[in-house]
Amino acid sequence: MYKYSYQRRLHWSECDPVGIIFFPHYARWVADGLHEMFLGLGVDPTGIYDGNIRRGLPIVSLSIKFHAAPALHEEVDHRILVQKVGTKSLSFRHEFRRGDALLAEAEDVRVWTTHVVGQPDSLKAVPIPSEIKALLEDVGVSAQTADGRA
Repeated sequence: MYKYSYQRRLHWSECDPVGIIFFPHYARWVADGLHEMFLGLGVDPTGIYDGNIRRGLPIVSLSIKFHAAPALHEEVDHRILVQKVGTKSLSFRHEFRRGDALLAEAEDVRVWTTHVVGQPDSLKAVPIPSEIKALLEDVGVSAQTADGRA
């Protein structure tokens, strides 16, 4: 399955008064990282296609385990592993690391959806397009970083 990795710095606005990451920011990092991964593959996961139809990846489940805390201004390696590509759902594993040290890990389940622009009640789960499945199931890809290095 596909792997993606990039570095992100812990900023002051993401810290609690002690200077470590305020835990809800990990959930935002999960969402941001997944979006960056898809954009890196040339896919806008929330883009408009086919006239007025917008895609989406709403979250169905998220669990996070915390092991250690990064410090202010520290670089954190966010690694994303595609675990499963189903008919309509996708599962991801996120690891946040400082070198070899695992800071936090998350399991993230999403559903591939569409809805008519301006009609949020038209949201429905749909089969993942075959070209998206092919990108995410590519077992020939061992690792991909944000700058394109393997």
